Amino acid sequence: MRRALRVAIVVLAVLAIVAIVERSWVAAQWRAVVVLSTTEQTPVLAWTVRALTHEPRVEETTVGGAPSTLVRPGKGDGPWPAVVFVNGATRAGRHHEQVQRLANGLARAGFLAVVPDLPGLRLGEITPATRSATIRAARATADRDDARDGKVALYGVSVGATLALLAAESPTMAGRVSIVGGEAPFVDLERTIRLATTGFYAGERYESDPYVLLAVARSLAAQGHPRLLERLETVDDEDPAPLAGLTGSQPLVALLLNRDPARFDELYARLPQRMRRSVELLSPIHGADRLTMPVELASAPHDEYFPPAESRALARSAPDARATVTSTLDHAVPELSLGDLADLARFDGFVSRYLREAA
Repeated sequence: MRRALRVAIVVLAVLAIVAIVERSWVAAQWRAVVVLSTTEQTPVLAWTVRALTHEPRVEETTVGGAPSTLVRPGKGDGPWPAVVFVNGATRAGRHHEQVQRLANGLARAGFLAVVPDLPGLRLGEITPATRSATIRAARATADRDDARDGKVALYGVSVGATLALLAAESPTMAGRVSIVGGEAPFVDLERTIRLATTGFYAGERYESDPYVLLAVARSLAAQGHPRLLERLETVDDEDPAPLAGLTGSQPLVALLLNRDPARFDELYARLPQRMRRSVELLSPIHGADRLTMPVELASAPHDEYFPPAESRALARSAPDARATVTSTLDHAVPELSLGDLADLARFDGFVSRYLREAA
């Protein structure tokens, strides 16, 4: 404990010295320390942050029609830079313990944080309704009197990062998003469906978690297949064979049960045109040219849900986007360790850049 305390003191002292040289950098670095140590409950540093910052004010409310957790800094009336955080698929939704800690960390770092519960997200059902609800929550947050300059920063993890990108692309948010960022999104839903069903991505075998297939099946079934959706919603999220026992000749069922990559295009083309249009609508890669704000994405070298090539593809297509690949991430969960300083530095740079633009 004494050694950890000495390390923390040295870190804070170095930050104070650097502040004399480069104030904007150290402000962002301090915010990164506050957010990460609060979220990950880092020993000593988390205690130090609590001692140096005000206790956030937490309110359960409705933002843009969505039940939301609203967290304000512990002092003052604002306006503050606002962040809408979109969590990934988790049954706990916005009440997930780590999500709540992240919102508190943002508030301790001086941000107004909003965490909305979006339709279908708890079960991984990403539909046009989920996209629309994300946009409404973002717009309502930017419209708040305590949101600085009528703008909002967007951030998400996993499918939440995909939704953050989709909201930033909306014409109704033009000029109102300061930055959008996230960890391990998918950006092309058709490619993700191919990966989930056949196990192939960009022509090569790619090992992914079975939950990807379940979430894809739920998302597609939510668009006009109520009986199938009802069945899929009863499947355990941890089931290693989530579609076991599924039978039928419907185009959607045939696609979901197919494991032959050579048949994918044929089976996908059989889906109703309305469903294929929704798949395109839910793919940020098709609206990447509208992402005129800075975009920061990060992924693990081999993400078990969505390949890092998804983030790289978005970075190549958007005007001002960067993709960071770092083993510090385990899907969307940071594993902070001194074992690989280069990867840790890359992750720290990603977080600091995002928070500097958001502020």
